[in-house]
Amino acid sequence: MKIKVVYLGVVRHKVGKKEEEYELAEGSSLRDLLDRIVKAHEKLKDLVNYREENSVDPTLIVTLNDSTVNLTDRSEIKLKDGDVLTLMTVIGGG
Repeated sequence: MKIKVVYLGVVRHKVGKKEEEYELAEGSSLRDLLDRIVKAHEKLKDLVNYREENSVDPTLIVTLNDSTVNLTDRSEIKLKDGDVLTLMTVIGGG
């Protein structure tokens, strides 16, 4: 199955591209996809530490098909062909 990943803000800057597509096996989870993304883009390790539970940077916002995802449940979320995952960080200023 194919999953589109969109990068916004700081995440886009770290990755160096706006979006890309990943091919995953049927039944893959969000954790599987995040593992692939971090392996492809080492600079994202500080935002998504896929090897440890609850070690996701709190400024990271993840949406799946335009719905916000609770990353503490990321291993339970199954993906479907055509899903769109968006990764971005909180915008700050002051």
